[in-house]
Amino acid sequence: MAGATIIWLNGDKSEQIAYFNNEYVLITIADMKKISLGVTMEDAKEKLNEIGRDDIYKELA
Repeated sequence: MAGATIIWLNGDKSEQIAYFNNEYVLITIADMKKISLGVTMEDAKEKLNEIGRDDIYKELA
């Protein structure tokens, strides 16, 4: 995603969270699957918690 700011990148670089078009997005690199996390970091943390990605949530906390 050109112009995106990378907020988080996992160890093997297969997933990332980017801030793009005024929202946080979780991206799976292999299939380019995108999950909208919200417009604020608090929204993003809540959504990560809801979808069971506590591993990422803890790294952002």
